[in-house]
Amino acid sequence: MNFVPVIIISLILLVITILLAIADRLLVTYGQCKITVHQEGQAKEFTVEGGSSLLSDLTENKIDVRASCAGKASCGYCKVRVLSGGGPILPTEEIFMSREEKHSGMRLACQVKIKEDLDIYIPDFLTTVKSIVKNKTYDPKLRWQFIKNDQEYGVPVKAKTKLAHNDKKKVHEIIKEYKDVAGAIVPVLQKIDSTFNYLPEPVLRLTAKAIDMPLSEVLRVVTFYNAFSLEPRGKHLITVCLGTACHVKGAGDILCALEDRLGIKTGQTTEDMMFTIEGVRCIGCCGLAPVLKVGEDVHRLMTVKKVQKLVEMYGNA
Repeated sequence: MNFVPVIIISLILLVITILLAIADRLLVTYGQCKITVHQEGQAKEFTVEGGSSLLSDLTENKIDVRASCAGKASCGYCKVRVLSGGGPILPTEEIFMSREEKHSGMRLACQVKIKEDLDIYIPDFLTTVKSIVKNKTYDPKLRWQFIKNDQEYGVPVKAKTKLAHNDKKKVHEIIKEYKDVAGAIVPVLQKIDSTFNYLPEPVLRLTAKAIDMPLSEVLRVVTFYNAFSLEPRGKHLITVCLGTACHVKGAGDILCALEDRLGIKTGQTTEDMMFTIEGVRCIGCCGLAPVLKVGEDVHRLMTVKKVQKLVEMYGNA
């Protein structure tokens, strides 16, 4: 097959695209445009020179919009809802949008070019993250992967929205404990995670504010380490080793027996908040296979028959 015509046509299209981009940037002027931003219950207006990207102008005017890809349209974190103006949605944006978001006017700020007055609404960052995880519109090649034990997960829908006074006090005491420790975000989150048995949304907000770190940076740490959980976990975390040594000795059957006994799947928590099941690649006790842990307690040489007794023992604890 002769690919020469295809290559020639592709080159011609590329040249035309470049020329159009240059013409649009150098020959077309849009004058001054007003941008009205609605964020966290407040409205802000400012005037910019048309022709630049929305994300760059928002950033220059100190509007908090997260973007981890530096305007390359490869992450989807800079979502905004365009209430008026903005032009048609671009192919580079569609891969990050669900059908509902397209109909509601969601856009990527890095892809919207300012050609007219704009009226936009910037959603809460955690709301954006929830949407990305729910709609599976994130790029799996990015470092920010919301995957745990081969299962996709995200911020729980039924998360707390407010913190009680005692909970705030606990968070501040933990942060105070590590105030003189450089780069203490991980131990701080570990202590908070063990205190609340997971990392509630308002706790992450309070922590980010207290240590003067952007919430997006805190979320990067939280979603990078499997030890942290954004979902409420049970009083007893059952961790089943699924490594090679345990697998060949029946770990899969033990995991299925636990799911049947507790009526939940791996990664889920019982309604009474007593048990959560998780699977891991290796616990490091291959000579005792098959192995599982309940909290910090290691149970060696497990069998399907021992599952019932194990659940009863910790259920009555």
